[in-house]
This record gives sequence, C-alpha cells and structure tokens, in this order.
Amino acid sequence: MAIVKDFLHNSFKHNVEAGKMQFGVGLETTSADVAEALATTDYDWLFIDGEHGPHTVQTILDVARAIAPYEMTPVVRVAEAGTGIFKQLMDAGIQNIIVPKVESGEEAEQIMYWASYPSRGNRGMGAGVVRASRFGRYPDYQQRIENETMIMLQIESKKGMENLDAIVKTPGVGAIFLGPVDLAVDMGHGLNIFHPEVVEKMEYAIKRIQELGVPVGTIAATPEQAKHYAEMGVTFLGVGADTAFLTKMADDTLASYKAVL
Repeated sequence: MAIVKDFLHNSFKHNVEAGKMQFGVGLETTSADVAEALATTDYDWLFIDGEHGPHTVQTILDVARAIAPYEMTPVVRVAEAGTGIFKQLMDAGIQNIIVPKVESGEEAEQIMYWASYPSRGNRGMGAGVVRASRFGRYPDYQQRIENETMIMLQIESKKGMENLDAIVKTPGVGAIFLGPVDLAVDMGHGLNIFHPEVVEKMEYAIKRIQELGVPVGTIAATPEQAKHYAEMGVTFLGVGADTAFLTKMADDTLASYKAVL
C-alpha cells in the first residue's frame, strides 16, 4: 500500500490546540496551480474561500490534491452550511471547515449535527469508498476522524457577538474564527476594523472565547495587529490572499519601472 504519510493526521488542528501559531494565506481564485505555488512557502494553512471565491466541490478537491504533498493544510470556508456540502467536503477529505456568520447557539448545534456521524449527527456513511479514508485504505477512519476534524464557526456580526457564549459552548466546536470586516460593517463603521468600538468588541470576544476553553483565530491586516492578537492568545491568523498579492506586486513592479524610465 503506497501511502507515504498519515493523511488523517490534522496538523493544523493539533497545532492550534497546542497554542502554536498557524499562519494562513487566502485562496480567492480557483487555481490549483496558484495553490501549489503557495504551498511551497512556509504558510501553515491555505484558506480556501468558498464564501466569496467562485469555488465548487471539484475545485476545492483539485486544490486539496495539489497541496497534499506539502506541509500546508487546507481549510475551507463554505458559502453556507448544509448537510449536503458537509457530506461532500468531508468525504472528499476536507477536515477543517469554517462556517461564516453563525449567529446563535441553535445554528451552531445544527452545524455540528450535519458535521457529525450518528448518534450525534446525520453525516452519511460513505467513508469506505471515498477520498477521506483514501478509498478504504484507512479502516479505522470512523474511529479516528472525530479527533482529526475541526469545525470552526465564524462570528462576524452584532447578533453573533450577543450570542457568543451559546455558540462557543456548543459541544464539538473546534474553534471560533472572528471576522472583523463584516463586524465593522454591521456595527456601522464601514471597513474600518481599527475603529475603537470594533477593536473593543474583538478584544472582548478573544478573551471570552479563551475563557470558555476554545481556540480562536481571525484575520490580521498588519504585522502589528497580528502581534497584538498573538499576545492575546489567538492561535491562527489569516494574513494575505492570492489576489491581493498579485495586484500589489503588479502595481509595485510597474511603479518601480516607471520611476526609472
């Protein structure tokens, strides 16, 4: 059996739980080539954005396969939660899923129901013939997968913040991912994630989530902000994205040549 590494071992999850900072880079395009290029860097996780990027299950699978030989873990944000998308992604071997804009404990419980095998949930049993178990090569898949899966709920609205405790306390939730941009917009501050009221709410949430014993991550806009969050105990950060890198580098390169010529 030519399996070269333990594909079930979820290094992202275990490092986050151990408090080892994990740096992520966003993939807004659907390009497996771009994903593989990013996988040759020292980023820890690839933030495959199925909420804002035009991803399908197939493009996500193509990307996951492209980065599989590297020390980068795929983390997929779905457009919205549902029993179908959970079954498809999890059976495709995606072990880290972020669900955006979770606003209540009831929503959180429903999400964990979809993501869990019976008796906790209603995830269908297809593991023996799909990529998740490497097509049956891991006969202990069902026994291991609960400890190797991380379902992350994104809190990014005033209502979500109001119901933070109920969301975080939902059994099985692996981590909370805070969305400062949507939170700022919802609070009436546009895209200003540095507005004092937004900063105050973010810092409260980070502290409270840790008090409840759950890992917390977010997006950092600057190295200084990343340092501040790390000092507060955040253990995974999204820092940059493929499209932003492309446009920034294109602009800077052109400007440098124009400055000389």
